[in-house]
Amino acid sequence: GFRINTNVASLNAQNNANLNSRALDSSLSRLSSGLRINSAADDASGMAIADSLRSQANTLGQAINNGNDALGILQTADKAMDEQLKILDTIKVKATQAAQDGQSTKTRNMLQADINRLMEELDNIANTTAFNGKQLLSGGFTNQSFQIGAQSNQTIQASIGATQSSKIGVTRFETGSMSHSSGVAQLTIKNYNGIDDFKFQPVVISSSVGTGMGALAEEINRVADVTGVRANFLVQTTGAGSIKADKTSQDFTINGVKIGEVEYKDGDENGALISAINSVKDTTGVEASKDANGRLVLNSRDGRGIEITGNMGVGSGVLKDDYKNFGRLSLVKNDGKDILISGSGLSFIGMGAGDMISQASVSLRESKGNIDTHVADAMGFNAYKGGGKMVITFSSIEAFMSSNGSGMSAGSGFSIGSGKEMSKIYNSGNLALVTVFSNAFGFSAKNDGSSQFAAFAGTASIAAKDQQAGVTTLKGAMAVMDIAETAITNLDQIRADLGAVQNQITRTLNNISVTQVNIKSAESNIRDVDFAAESANFAKFNILAQSGSYAMSQANAVQQNVMRLLQ
Repeated sequence: GFRINTNVASLNAQNNANLNSRALDSSLSRLSSGLRINSAADDASGMAIADSLRSQANTLGQAINNGNDALGILQTADKAMDEQLKILDTIKVKATQAAQDGQSTKTRNMLQADINRLMEELDNIANTTAFNGKQLLSGGFTNQSFQIGAQSNQTIQASIGATQSSKIGVTRFETGSMSHSSGVAQLTIKNYNGIDDFKFQPVVISSSVGTGMGALAEEINRVADVTGVRANFLVQTTGAGSIKADKTSQDFTINGVKIGEVEYKDGDENGALISAINSVKDTTGVEASKDANGRLVLNSRDGRGIEITGNMGVGSGVLKDDYKNFGRLSLVKNDGKDILISGSGLSFIGMGAGDMISQASVSLRESKGNIDTHVADAMGFNAYKGGGKMVITFSSIEAFMSSNGSGMSAGSGFSIGSGKEMSKIYNSGNLALVTVFSNAFGFSAKNDGSSQFAAFAGTASIAAKDQQAGVTTLKGAMAVMDIAETAITNLDQIRADLGAVQNQITRTLNNISVTQVNIKSAESNIRDVDFAAESANFAKFNILAQSGSYAMSQANAVQQNVMRLLQ
């Protein structure tokens, strides 16, 4: 019907126009902001989810930055260590250059000076390499954490070992006593990998070809890549003093090869003794020479023992107790840890229960200083005492006990020098003193196992003497080669660990980068507006706004028809 007080059609048109106006405002807001959700009222649950996703994506973005910082730190350290490795390569090359007797003392000193400078630069790199003020190679960069995840404690840890010369290259040297007896030895390296033992084949220790310390060293070195232990030997007999005029006996023999009577002069100036011995060196395996002090040196070229029968003459300087010499075995391990051995016949290689094994762990820095007695003996320097026995001969023990200045009485016990390193053995009229480092004895002696009358003296030593620094000796150059190789291995291990961490970080960054993209995509699906759909909605609402205005005008015009009824 016709109503005047209430224009229902107009009210409906107004209501629809208001609704359309709000929808049009919302559509314009979305189109102008690009967001589907501009307020919590737009989509309460959607907004909560989108906010959570946005927080996660932003956190992952910072985690990516953290990871890139970590990569920067590790790459800085890696490049610095690459330079250190080049330095170590040069040190090893120079040590190798010094490890041949074509070098003079002067040239070896020059090579050592170069090595000292190289070590200084190596330490300089270790002490100055830093990132944002944090030292990287000095040993303080340990268990460092990098947050690489959206949630707390999602970290990657990294450590960089110290690379100073005092911390790398620590190499273990162990050398047994000089062996003076032959037999069969079977050696076992215990816990070579922390768990297992390695048992070597039995080796005959004798003066025959294919036996001796050389054969044992060959057996050990055959599997050095498995056990980590390498061996070298020294089978060398040195006269106690310079050669004096004398002659050998007619039955003078070395390693079963008869040489016979040889008359030689002071210093063997006519070369008779040395020439006679060397004339059969290819058969005996023993080569003779003189050292800088004019002493006779007999050296086994292949590591078999040196057995002398007959008589070389007192003038040769070779003592009777040294007529049988099977040498010393030296073991080297590149991790600085003790070399644990067991087995049978160890006394034949100077490593039995009653033998003194010299041991030392030496770092790269220590190798450039003077090599003290203890280290020299462990490295296998040719020494007169070498952990063997020095026998002081009196007519009887009683004569020694009653000797002026002995300070002892029959049956008394005693200690000498620096504590535990000394002990005593009584052998049927001889007093035997056993030591590892005999400097502290303070009296003179000729050789391991030698017999002589000895009085207490203040200066002479039966120990291996201190040696000059680093590569200034042949044996020292060999040791520096070992130490440099260990240092290279140490740095390679540190770099390998860094490389593994870098790869781990890179893989993590790849993963969280993809995760971040997917999370942002999920947030966009919820929060961002679909312009195509919203443009269509806007067009619809815009048309409805126009049609709504027309509808309201028509609804108001309908009331005018009532006036016609009143006319």
